[in-house]
Amino acid sequence: MGQTADELREDIERRRENLSGTVDAIEDRVRPGRIIERRREAVRSRIGRTRDRVMGTGNHLSDQLSGAADTASSKVRDVGSEITDMPEIVADQTRGAPIIAGALAFGAGALLALVLPETEVEHKVADTVQPQLAAATDAAKDAGRQALETAQEVSQGALQDLKESATEHASEVAEQAKGAGEHLKETAKESSSSS
Repeated sequence: MGQTADELREDIERRRENLSGTVDAIEDRVRPGRIIERRREAVRSRIGRTRDRVMGTGNHLSDQLSGAADTASSKVRDVGSEITDMPEIVADQTRGAPIIAGALAFGAGALLALVLPETEVEHKVADTVQPQLAAATDAAKDAGRQALETAQEVSQGALQDLKESATEHASEVAEQAKGAGEHLKETAKESSSSS
């Protein structure tokens, strides 16, 4: 029914150890440095998969990338130095592939935008700029409509001019053909009357 003092102490010690492990695991999950490191590894993995899909896989390339990742992770001890070294690492790994480098830079920027929270300053700037953007969009639409209308008017005018010019030239050609036909008839009559 009851436990002895020694059994209670052992039970308490065992629970402390379990609780200590749980607290350590929770601390590891919520520590900012570990969060950033896990996200960095996820990004590296995605970038690697994307690069493999785009460029194809090869043992040599895979070994180089793996070696570069191992070297980078062993040299970089904290997030600050990691962020500082990242542009050089990406430049080395994407040398000779500017499209891939651009895609990686775009992806890194998009990821950074997703990871970092929006600030109040950004909200204020967005609220301030929103009416100006709307006005600029409306102005661009109006300018586009006017340009389209002008282009349509010019093309219709050019088409009308082309039709008129074609009609005039057709009339001239018809008159010349008629004149040539009459001349040919006269010449034929003169030839037949002189024979």
